[in-house]
Amino acid sequence: MSISSKTYGFTFNGRHSSEFDMRVLDTKQITLPQKRKSLIQLPYSSKQVDLSNVYGENVYDERTITFPCKIPFGREDPYALYNRVTEITRWLYQPVGKILLRDDAMPNYAFMGEVQTAPTLEENYNFSKLTITFQCDAYRLKKRFDDVWDPFSFDLDAAQETEFDVKEFENLMLINTGDREAELTVTCENPVDLILNDQRYHLRSGGNSNDDLILPKGESLITIIGNGKVSFDWTEEVI
Repeated sequence: MSISSKTYGFTFNGRHSSEFDMRVLDTKQITLPQKRKSLIQLPYSSKQVDLSNVYGENVYDERTITFPCKIPFGREDPYALYNRVTEITRWLYQPVGKILLRDDAMPNYAFMGEVQTAPTLEENYNFSKLTITFQCDAYRLKKRFDDVWDPFSFDLDAAQETEFDVKEFENLMLINTGDREAELTVTCENPVDLILNDQRYHLRSGGNSNDDLILPKGESLITIIGNGKVSFDWTEEVI
């Protein structure tokens, strides 16, 4: 469902905010993740040693997303107000740990988020303001486009085929447009061999994934040896 055909809001724990008669106000805030620096001051020197990227990539702190929401209940009907607040609180607090959070303003992205701090409630006579803050992972999860007819950003995305009918031997390219390497899942009709990053993997029929089957950032050349349909799936992460 498009943003224009429903009340703007967010989806969390299987439900959309509009189901609780909440309207997100214009003062929504998203903090961008901050780089986490690890600096060591050298003795007798004004120079510092930066150990932040010792593992080859930047490290980031978590981000927050704050949704100030108007609900159509206030002091005029406190019974209805607190019934609705109880429903909303149960919905937000039920998950244990971070789960998918989707903001209607970014339909091609999702966050892993959790309500960790208590929402604040400001009562008025016939409406109230409930402010909800989600603690989220630094990286967003990004939709991967495998259909050239999908609407996508030519600057940030890549439409590509991810399913192939292999006959003995196939060279192909996959493009990870995310900011991090991604765990790759390969589904095979028949057992095949896959060569990626100079490593050879023996894949069984059905789904294949493990910690070593990694798709680097950018373009990757892959060789498939065998027969049958082979499809690839992965989740991209972006700042």
